[in-house]
Formats: sequence, C-alpha cells, structure tokens
Amino acid sequence: MSDRLEFFFDPICPFCWVTSRWVVEVARQRPLEVTWRPVSLAILNEEISYEERLRASEEYPDSHVRGLEMLRVVHAAREAHGPEVVGDLYTALGALVWDADPPEGDDFRAVMHEMARRRDLRPALERAGLPADLADAADDTARDDDLRAETEEAAQRCGGGVGTPILSFSPPDGPALFGPVIDAPPSGDDALRLWDAVATLAQWRGFAELKRTLRSFPDTPLSSKLAGTGTTVR
Repeated sequence: MSDRLEFFFDPICPFCWVTSRWVVEVARQRPLEVTWRPVSLAILNEEISYEERLRASEEYPDSHVRGLEMLRVVHAAREAHGPEVVGDLYTALGALVWDADPPEGDDFRAVMHEMARRRDLRPALERAGLPADLADAADDTARDDDLRAETEEAAQRCGGGVGTPILSFSPPDGPALFGPVIDAPPSGDDALRLWDAVATLAQWRGFAELKRTLRSFPDTPLSSKLAGTGTTVR
C-alpha cells in the first residue's frame, strides 16, 4: 500500500473529526503523506430527505451549512496559500467546534445546537497562521461549484452513497473507503493496528463493505456528555 493518502473531510462531522485525529497519529508514527481535501455533507445530502434527522433535531440541516461555510474558507485558504495549509486549518476549525466546552444541556439537541451555531472563524485561521480576513469566504457561494466537484470526486471514488470521512489510498487511482467510523481515536500501537487493518481491506480487490449499524456518539469535549451512548447520527 502506498504511503500517500487523500483524506476528504467536513469539519462539522464528529465521526470525521475523530477519524482524522487517528490518521494524524498514524502519520506521526509512519512515513504517511496526507493530503487534506474538502467533502461537503451539505452537498452529499442534497438529494435525501432530512425528515428522520429533523425528528432528532430541527437544526440538523443548519449544521451541514456550517460545515459548507467552513469548507469555503478552506477553499479560499488553499487557493491563496497552497494545499499544504489545509491540514493545519482543518485541525484549527475542528478544534473550534469539537474541543469546545460541552453545552449546558445533556442531550443530542444541545450538541446539535452548538454544531449548527455560526462561529467566528478568525481565531481558527489565526491559529493556523493564516490571514483572519479569509473568514469572509464563508459566505462566498461562488466557491461551491469547485466544492461540489471535489465532493462528487470523493464520493465517486467509493462508488457513491457515502458520507464522511473518505480515505483515498494511492490517489487518484487507488482504492478508497468511507470510514472507518469510530468514536474515539486510538493512539500508539492501537492506532497502527487499526491502520494496518483498514489498509489491508482497502487493497483487497473486490472488497466492498463490512458494516454494523450500532454506533456510539464520538468522544470529544463538546459531546462529552453523550460520548459512548448509542446514536443514529450519520
């Protein structure tokens, strides 16, 4: 398996955030070159009904819009400063959401309210060493065509019908997988064991799916009151 990976991310997805921290840990221990690229849940979900998810929280679609706004800023930063800044910017944007203090409420709606809340993105840009005025790109819908093309490219590599994250090995022609969906990032040798398992499955020609619908809410500071509880969040 190649030591190159493209990781397609949406900053508003908690599962994507947890998986990305695992990949960062793997890259700390292995000679893995990671390119971070946008994939928008707002765009991926345009053709589906939010009816079931709205029963969980009426702010579900708004959270995906927040992710799209952040990805516009990522697009602007990459355009102005190159792809090498994207990984640190994703880390800063993800931390802005997922490393925040837990809300007063202890249910999913309280966490979703925080996910759907519009934030000042300038501190994240400054943390990544980028100009704060790039935050203005959050409302620049002219960037959406490029983000749509990138989202469609990521989904097509897996065959469609996927969410975030997407791991694309040996890009652009190598195998790609949606996931893994995990609730906490393993570290040390555990991180490497999971990596080797996922990479082995990815390179196995003809492998398509290994799935269980049981999942627990990701363990982040923002969602700490829900961590480990069963969830239907996608």
